[in-house]
Amino acid sequence: MSGSPDRPVLRPADLSALERTYLGVLDTGMVSARLAGDPTLSVDYVVAVCLALREGKSPGSYLAGEAETAGAFRLQLAEAARALDEKGVIALAPPPPDLLLAPGGPPPVAAQEVDFEQRPKIWDRYLAHACLEELFADGRVYPFLMGKYQDSGELWARLYTERPERFL
Repeated sequence: MSGSPDRPVLRPADLSALERTYLGVLDTGMVSARLAGDPTLSVDYVVAVCLALREGKSPGSYLAGEAETAGAFRLQLAEAARALDEKGVIALAPPPPDLLLAPGGPPPVAAQEVDFEQRPKIWDRYLAHACLEELFADGRVYPFLMGKYQDSGELWARLYTERPERFL
């Protein structure tokens, strides 16, 4: 759940549309574009298309090519990711070892660069799932996102079949 003594419980309405879209896409658990060899599975690409569809825009509105997001969009998405990290919803970077020894210490500093191929740890699974449900409930987004989700599922199955030792 999304509460701790230091942080209030968050609901999807407490987040921006970009934050909700990003968190919902993260919750799909899609295979990374790097692992899949498919740049259209990159988190920033999927978020860009989903957000454009949610806003009633062309799917390519936030793209700078067939499979690359526009620089301005990537900057906005990185800011949204850092905001979610600061709110304690996700962890962009693993906690430093000394934080594990002193849990009352200061929170880790967010990474300056956000790598959209490295999936952050989702701390607030309830909120993430609510954001994913919001995406799937949008008839403009559902066909695109479900298609990517299905492609990812097939890739996960193939990777597991080819190299099961990676998953043990």
